[in-house]
Amino acid sequence: MTTVGAVRELMLKRLETELADSDAKRDLEMALEEIDVMWEELQGQAALLVRENERYAEFFEFAPDAYLITDAGGKIREANQVALELLKAPREQVVGATLSEYIAEADRVPFLTRTVGLLLGAAKPMAWQTRLQPLEGEGFVAEFSVRAIPLKKSGVGGLCWLIRAAS
Repeated sequence: MTTVGAVRELMLKRLETELADSDAKRDLEMALEEIDVMWEELQGQAALLVRENERYAEFFEFAPDAYLITDAGGKIREANQVALELLKAPREQVVGATLSEYIAEADRVPFLTRTVGLLLGAAKPMAWQTRLQPLEGEGFVAEFSVRAIPLKKSGVGGLCWLIRAAS
């Protein structure tokens, strides 16, 4: 807002000092009014985007199942509350870690093979079971459902994971 205000003030000063032609002065005043209207519209759109982002964050955070978002390298970028409870670890420790760190060591190679296949486009969205190893306590069999998050031009941007304890 300060930049817009500064530009507007500068234009008003020029309007007062430099323009003697009444048509040019009127055109500049109209242009300033249009800028004000566009700025108000942009502020409204920005407020709408903020509300939508907050709504998404609430849905993600309080979903009834464990959700994770990983980047193409397997690092966890987002984790909801249920995922943190499942992994028995605080958010600070989960976000930035690789998901494979929470897979039982004996299951990591098959897990990574499937993940790489999905990233390379060789596999469609899939579901499978593997042994999850939380930070604390006993490991358990979990069902993983995963889907690639596509980028428009350059392939896969990451993976969206749904994790449930297998019954």
